[in-house]
Amino acid sequence: MKVSTRWLSRYLDIGVGEEELCEVFTSIGLEVEGIEHLGTARQETLVVGEIKEIRQHPNADKLSVCMVCVGPNDTRQIVCGAKNFKPNDHVPVALPGTVLPGDFKISKSNLRGVDSDGMMCSGKELGLGEDHSGLLILEENTPVGTCLHDAIAVNWDTIFDLSLTANRGDCLSHIGIARDLAAKLNIALKLPQIHGIEVFEKERPQGHFLEKISIATDNCGCYSAICIKNIKIGDSPDWMKRDLAAVGVRSISNAVDIGNWVMMETGQPVHVFDAKKIRGNQLTIRQAKDGETIITLDGQKRILNGDMVVICDVERPLVVAGITGSVDAEVDGNTTDILIESAYFNPDNIRKSAKTLNISTESSHRFSRDIDRANIANHGVRVANLMTEICGGEIVSACWKVDNLREKTIAIDFQPSLIEELCGFPIPLEISENILTKLGFPIEKSNAENWKITVPPHRPDITCAPDIVSECLRIYGTDKIPTTPTKCTGIHHESDRSAVFCQNVGNYLSDQGFFECYNFALRNGNEIENLFGENAALPMRNPFNADQNCYRNSLVPGLLDAVKFNIQNGNSDIKFFETGHVVLRIDEKFNECLAIGCVMPIKPLERSWQSVEAADFYGVKALILPILKNFSQRLAQFNPIKTSNIWQPEHAAYCGFLDREKFQATCGFLNVKLTRAFDIKQYVLAAEIVIHPAIFSRKPEKVCHKPFSQFPRMSKDLSLIVKLDEPAANVEGEVMKAAQKSISNDVFIESIKVFDVYQGKEIPNGTKNIGLTINYRSNGRTLIDSEIQAAFNAMQSEVEKSYEIRKQP
Repeated sequence: MKVSTRWLSRYLDIGVGEEELCEVFTSIGLEVEGIEHLGTARQETLVVGEIKEIRQHPNADKLSVCMVCVGPNDTRQIVCGAKNFKPNDHVPVALPGTVLPGDFKISKSNLRGVDSDGMMCSGKELGLGEDHSGLLILEENTPVGTCLHDAIAVNWDTIFDLSLTANRGDCLSHIGIARDLAAKLNIALKLPQIHGIEVFEKERPQGHFLEKISIATDNCGCYSAICIKNIKIGDSPDWMKRDLAAVGVRSISNAVDIGNWVMMETGQPVHVFDAKKIRGNQLTIRQAKDGETIITLDGQKRILNGDMVVICDVERPLVVAGITGSVDAEVDGNTTDILIESAYFNPDNIRKSAKTLNISTESSHRFSRDIDRANIANHGVRVANLMTEICGGEIVSACWKVDNLREKTIAIDFQPSLIEELCGFPIPLEISENILTKLGFPIEKSNAENWKITVPPHRPDITCAPDIVSECLRIYGTDKIPTTPTKCTGIHHESDRSAVFCQNVGNYLSDQGFFECYNFALRNGNEIENLFGENAALPMRNPFNADQNCYRNSLVPGLLDAVKFNIQNGNSDIKFFETGHVVLRIDEKFNECLAIGCVMPIKPLERSWQSVEAADFYGVKALILPILKNFSQRLAQFNPIKTSNIWQPEHAAYCGFLDREKFQATCGFLNVKLTRAFDIKQYVLAAEIVIHPAIFSRKPEKVCHKPFSQFPRMSKDLSLIVKLDEPAANVEGEVMKAAQKSISNDVFIESIKVFDVYQGKEIPNGTKNIGLTINYRSNGRTLIDSEIQAAFNAMQSEVEKSYEIRKQP
């Protein structure tokens, strides 16, 4: 946002110099990115001179040698190439040491054998215009020898280029900037006088050009229109041209410039229609139709979609709402009757539409940051006042305002003691009250300790009491925070179990050939709800970016971004992992949890003469099992995933629950629809472990080492007929329970392993055969075959309650 100090001086008496003003801007959160001078900065060596004598240069036909008086008893010889001057003319003279725009330093020189002690200047050389045809000739009574800044009424100006945060849409205007400065410098704010025009909200004003205004979309909250007839299109006055040029806006015509000037003054974008080009005398604000076209003011044909908002007459769209107008209703040299639009559009919709159309305008920039919703019609009236003053014409009717905004005024209960509580030091009550008043926050006091503060419409980013404390501190000055000794308890990295765990996991996955990623912790809320369902997203109150407005629920989407980026850039080593935090809803409350995620394609992307076996579910499961042993030596059973938007059903599985075991691990193939949405054509394997912070406060499980048995084991094989969808892990678990019931105290089940899975002949439809080996062992003796057979038989009797035992032929 470019801000002109000359323009600001209309609204307040700044009273501080350039350097101090720069510090003030920075201190109130308006970062100064650059400073530009219109004209030159004040320099005592830039003075008014009087040409006393002119003679031809002896060695150059196009140069003259002039004797110029620049003060009492001070006459300088200056060589000049201009021709538009004569003796006794008063001109600007830059003496040696002067620095002109473009960092052009003036020094004594010798031009074609003649000494020159300075330079007489044109308007362009002083940065006061584009005229470079000759010297800038001053009035005859301009005092000779005085500093040029003091001698002539030229609008010298300093332009500050400010960087604004996304929540400060109110500062995209000179009045918004002036309001903050008035609060910081404790000076009066002088707002422009608006000559009243009656506003009709319920019915059409008499004499209005339009017969009907219809709002047919929720993306338009308010629309107002004022009619003026018999205006004269021409050039804007010089002061308006200079103001617009100072902030980087090109002058077009008086009618268009007035709308742009008011936008820069108030932050309210306005649009001026040629009223005679509106067909049917009615306007409708609606969603565009897919494929609808419009030729915008830059002459480009734009194809619209149903997410965009347009303003139409009875036949065609005339404006892409909040972004740009069209050639069908633009003001031109033949325009005599105009309609002034001032409206409110949904910021998210404008931001999305401008991005889709690849159009960025001053208007879309302001609408996307939100505008002052309470003064929409007043700002239109401001345009109408200037229009009649500069372009002539007559306002033919009252302002017609159609309002769909139904937002209530926000009032915040505020205790001044909260300032000291949050800041750590007090701000005097009278200063806090003065700051808030100058920023436009009305205060209603029940007593000294209880205030009710109304949030002004130009500050929609203020939603709670801590925001008000932040405003007080911002204006009061962080430089006034007293220096106090600070005590804090530090914790060494090695003493933080979660940090040590993440480091160990990172080392382990790096050893497995994975590369570490660092992604933003914020994702798009729509993406989160599409993947995890409604109410899964934790939104940010003041997001910096609409596409990153919620805290992430999973590391997987960010890792897929990395996969997509590397594929597009031709990288073949695509095995990535990340450790970070996610936010999940547990027991109806959001909890921040630690997460580890990794992704890899099933095959390397780079071709090779060697055949490489494709990775599979069991490979990625084996990858994460050593990590899971950090939480439990007795791992929970993996269960297949039936439905998921992230994981491919029946090709991924999970174990653990965050509310019980305080961790949950998921691994397998990612949902093909998800990977296709990221433009990834390969199948992708992934794993994600989410860990509740409570797990790190538990005492680590003691690992007890036992001696190996010195006695041989005995094995028995068992074949079971089970349902086709029965997980083998379930079968192993049931058999383990039955086996442990059937053995004596000095015998233990060393392992139960699946050695065969079979479907086909002799196996009923809808079932499968699972073959298991049960290994028995004792630490103190050699097992007897009859004993183990009896235990095996007892186990079979128990197992038959759940499964069919397949008898060997």
